[in-house]
Amino acid sequence: MEKLVHSLRNLDLAVPNGEQIVALIDADPRAEKQLAQQLAVPVRIELSEEDAGSAVMDAALMSGATEAMLENYNTTLKKETDMLVREVENLKKPIKLKRVPLKALLAAQDATIRRREVERAAGTSENGRVYIPRQIMDTEHTYCSERPLSELSRIDWDDLCAPKRFEHKYLLVQVASRLALYASCSFVGVTPNGGALPVSIAHFTPNLHLHGPELDALLPVGTKLLIREPYLSQHYLGVGGPITGDKGVVGVRVDTPSDVHVLDDDAPVLRGVTWTHDLDAPMPSDVLWRQEGPVSRAPSHAAPFISRERVQSAVRALLDQERPGAAWREVRAAERYGIWGASLEDTLLQVDVLLALGQYDQALERLQHAPDLEESVLQRRQAAEVALRLGRGGPSDTDLHEMFLCTLHDPTPRFAYAEYVGPVNVQDIPGAGRGLVLTRDVEEGELLLFCRAIGSAYAKDPACDGLPLLRCNPDVGVTSTTTQVLAATRCIHAILDRPELARIFLGLTAGPQTPCSRYVYEPYPLHKPAVSDVLEPVYVSAHYVNNVLRFNAFGPAAVPAAEAGNDPMSRSTMPHPLPAILNHACLPNVSSVFFGDFVTTRALHPLPKGTQIMHQYVQGELPYDARQAQLSKHGFICTCRLCALDVADGVEQRKRREEVFARDWPPLLERSRALFKGRADSEAHKDMAEALLAAASTLESTYAPTRGALRPDMVDVWYRVAMHVRQYDVPQAVRLARQSLEATGAVIEPFQPGKRHVSHLPDLHFDGAIRTPRGG
Repeated sequence: MEKLVHSLRNLDLAVPNGEQIVALIDADPRAEKQLAQQLAVPVRIELSEEDAGSAVMDAALMSGATEAMLENYNTTLKKETDMLVREVENLKKPIKLKRVPLKALLAAQDATIRRREVERAAGTSENGRVYIPRQIMDTEHTYCSERPLSELSRIDWDDLCAPKRFEHKYLLVQVASRLALYASCSFVGVTPNGGALPVSIAHFTPNLHLHGPELDALLPVGTKLLIREPYLSQHYLGVGGPITGDKGVVGVRVDTPSDVHVLDDDAPVLRGVTWTHDLDAPMPSDVLWRQEGPVSRAPSHAAPFISRERVQSAVRALLDQERPGAAWREVRAAERYGIWGASLEDTLLQVDVLLALGQYDQALERLQHAPDLEESVLQRRQAAEVALRLGRGGPSDTDLHEMFLCTLHDPTPRFAYAEYVGPVNVQDIPGAGRGLVLTRDVEEGELLLFCRAIGSAYAKDPACDGLPLLRCNPDVGVTSTTTQVLAATRCIHAILDRPELARIFLGLTAGPQTPCSRYVYEPYPLHKPAVSDVLEPVYVSAHYVNNVLRFNAFGPAAVPAAEAGNDPMSRSTMPHPLPAILNHACLPNVSSVFFGDFVTTRALHPLPKGTQIMHQYVQGELPYDARQAQLSKHGFICTCRLCALDVADGVEQRKRREEVFARDWPPLLERSRALFKGRADSEAHKDMAEALLAAASTLESTYAPTRGALRPDMVDVWYRVAMHVRQYDVPQAVRLARQSLEATGAVIEPFQPGKRHVSHLPDLHFDGAIRTPRGG
């Protein structure tokens, strides 16, 4: 990707946008040629009149050159894929490592860092905006250590060979170079006996913009690390690094950050260990990556002598790093040692920690004796009170309207509100795992869930804006884009910071092909637990987290404020653990609506106690076979009422219906749009309506006579006919609009003053249902 982008920029051509980045992974030569033509457009076009004659030839030459670049890119990608496949095969025959001089590895690392800085400079426009597309690989061949350190023994450089995963072992390394960040973070490490080798840590940080001193500060030169059950790879950058083709380098590939421990000099595992290379260890307070605060880490005899100012500084830094769990543990440790005081400054900082943790009631409790006239106190008190109000009874329509308005101007909307869990409970559902079941009767439209995402990721987050990331798998092609990758990173770090979250996140299943974590077999909590005062060890498999996101995370459309057409890179990723337990039905009985990082779930109809509430994994208005194909990754066949109706129509009739929509409908739709763009008379609209009605009649004949009005495919058809008929026969247009509404599952009663006109709300196709009365 880097070479391709560099070559395009050298020719002053357009760099691929998000949609084109995804299209790069397409084996169809025609798609490659079309993409080459799209990219072969100069960013600056300055043609004089005499040059205009050669413009066509220049365009053809540029397109050919771009096509050659794409071919070279695909060749490199193929080599990368082959390398990953070969590495799995070579696990049976690992090769002893050859020593590489530390000086040579440091020179290579410096060259990598310079290359990153050149890319950054080239990708920064005059207004300071950065645009640097990146690509990484995905593989099922990943590792996560779940053995405690007490069960492991140490190995050193002379024991290493590759490719191999060293079970029951741990490796000590000291950071010997500056850090280089792509998607993973790489550096040169040295072992105690002087062996040097590269190390790459995937999911190192969700902030892809870190570079220079700010990045190096996370793991300064001299930091000592322990890597549990290390994996020595023939291509250590193979998961989170740039694609290099067949230029793999042997090194340690860490697939999940929980396998790495930062060590203080007095760590028990370092006793008796001598280091060949004399690298000055940094001060413990200088190491920021995954470290606890100074009081939490200090031995009991030294902790009381740590200054309050140092503790406050550490708490603020931890909050800036989005590590409220570590900040809370530092505050509690400082309280135990009498370091934390009762001053307004201490109180407000502690309240900030509690607000970040979502502990709004405790925050209000801490503010009880704070002076009311202080603006800083009032702001925090109001924030906590609003958050608690929404959590106790759910948001009002006014609250939701304000949240929606926020999404219109904020491309990364996140709300600090308490969650609301209504009359539901988690139960085991025969043949369907767990699900959510009503604990009492509920009314139509009643709010059942108001839940916030864990580790939400937006394409416009400052940490990744301008750095679109594409991850592809050798077997299946594109597997995830920017926000899906970074949501995994954010979730991993959130669980490591707050181990109590492991039960609600890792308690979700990760697809039919991935063995369940141990948390899946434990009772699932309805509410997020309070933060613990003690950091407990937790093992977080990046592979498991990735698959939880793949099978359980919501991926709503782009936030309105960040709308970028159909750009697949503009979508957000939202892991909502409790709503993720909802099982699927193409014909749901609840609707889920997103407001930033919150999702609201409401009953579509009156539902009795004991009903399992179900929502859509795929849209019910899609054809039956398309729905089942999309659901196949979950390992089940849907048999909901809508699917049963589609099955009863018969295979041949469903096929005939799809053929009409594929062959006849698109040109009719195009003609219809053209009429509304122009100034067509009523006769033209009448002709168009007759053509549409003929197609509608053919489609209607594909449904079983006993099916009833529920026909999601027909919603847009009847609505389109009504739009044209309205131009010359309004009463008939109203009748057609009614048919469109009934096709969504809505039941419309004859008009009677004082009574509801719609006695049963639409089951699906909500957009069409909302607009249909307007269209009529």
